[in-house]
Amino acid sequence: MDFTKSAPSLHTLPVEILCYLFSFLRASSILSCTSTCRYLRKVLDDSSALQYAIELEGQKMVEVTAPDAMTSPAERLEILRNQMCSWRAFKPTISFGHLYTWDDRPQIAQIRMLDSGPSESQLYRRWDAKSYPMPKDTPFRVHSVCMDPSQDLFAFVVLEPNHMAEISFRIYLETLSTSEPHPLAASEILTSFKPHISANCHFDQTKIKLKIWGDRIVLLSICDEYSACPARMQIWNWQEKQDFKCVYREQEPYGKMDDCCIVNRDHLIVSCRMTGRLPCKLSIFSFSDLGKPPVRVAECVLPFQPEGTFLRHSPFVTISPDIRRSMAPQDARFYPNAKNQLIALNVDGPPSLVLIIDTDKLLTACQSGIHTEGQSPVLPWKEWGPNCSRCIIDPVPNSLFVLRLEVAGGRAVHATPNDVNCTSYSLRTYDFNKYRMSRAAASKDFRGRIITEPSTFKHQQLDEEIVTNLPYMVVVDEERIETTSNMIDVTFDDENILVIKACKSHLFECATLRHHTELGAG
Repeated sequence: MDFTKSAPSLHTLPVEILCYLFSFLRASSILSCTSTCRYLRKVLDDSSALQYAIELEGQKMVEVTAPDAMTSPAERLEILRNQMCSWRAFKPTISFGHLYTWDDRPQIAQIRMLDSGPSESQLYRRWDAKSYPMPKDTPFRVHSVCMDPSQDLFAFVVLEPNHMAEISFRIYLETLSTSEPHPLAASEILTSFKPHISANCHFDQTKIKLKIWGDRIVLLSICDEYSACPARMQIWNWQEKQDFKCVYREQEPYGKMDDCCIVNRDHLIVSCRMTGRLPCKLSIFSFSDLGKPPVRVAECVLPFQPEGTFLRHSPFVTISPDIRRSMAPQDARFYPNAKNQLIALNVDGPPSLVLIIDTDKLLTACQSGIHTEGQSPVLPWKEWGPNCSRCIIDPVPNSLFVLRLEVAGGRAVHATPNDVNCTSYSLRTYDFNKYRMSRAAASKDFRGRIITEPSTFKHQQLDEEIVTNLPYMVVVDEERIETTSNMIDVTFDDENILVIKACKSHLFECATLRHHTELGAG
């Protein structure tokens, strides 16, 4: 018997077989295996496919390519890394994209296509509710509008009362580009139930909010805070033909829902203000089965009682076949993974502040809480807040009631006033992705800061300071944005940052977009 031959090991396998085996592992497992010896490390260094898989998972992104894609793993790896470096270096160049707004007073929606420069004559399409065809003598008013360019979806809510007993809300589903009925909609119109109205409540005091996340639509109706009417939520899958919808009616008379957002397709986060001395809270609902009412899985208590709150987060980009078919074979796009997204809880001021919340960590904290049968757990702030959030405030005190901050995926962009009168702004980008932070720390040209220590904030309603620990890195743009009036807003996606300024007229059609940039290749 020959004892000179060594036992079979990974070193004896062909490189192609090793790469194939590693492709089934998560990024952390690949890195653990390849750190055991130089040979396996060289296999990783020589494989663009393995490096691309690690990069994609580490940045928590998903790829979108054409059905006949011709880009190699090495090319996609380069695109993904260049995109990361662009954010890290904050190099703006001129680009083009789209912008959409809704003005409630004249009942006008505008979808503006941005050209390649800050022109004052960008093309746009105007949608006027007054010109919408309706039966004669039927009152018609649009109460809320929601648009999702990734699905070419334009949804709006109409209140159609003939008399008090027949009041109903209708959600119309159209294409954003042509105002035709949306081809993916199972029904052109979604009809809600008759809302409960107290004798002292009027519909002019009712706020209607519409939210879209992929194939989910949420309608939230909120009465005036002094009204006895309960808030109600209705949830549809607008792409499936069905006679049922998910309905939830607010039970507590001592609380008022402010806003909501959909997370991970089947979870809903609702911000609620409580009356008296009860604290504000975030209610987490699950609605995986639309045939049943949403189930409240947890309540997360906030450490203060604000005058008002609203939730802000980027709409989930639906990766539809239409998007893939419209792409060239050599193109590759990357979007944040919907399972790892941030939301921003805006707290009215002054002083105004934003809590940026990691929803993945928040849902994990809710599941780990103590559960009592028939009751949802109530998590005090110290059990979830410090580790799941980071408090952001303007560095210069000012009179703004709302921070100019937007979140998308694992990043946030903040337009901060440079003076008390808000005559100029500076842009800051925050990144909460740990993998990108580690790559930035190892980079010699990184000019931002990585914040891992806790931050404290003193709120006027509390005797003790608020502590938040969520790590992030921040980069400040050196260029200032001058303005003679309060800026409207800031928004962005993975390639563009748009800063919108107001003009003298309140109509958006007279406003001009004076600053819009695309992050360069870095």
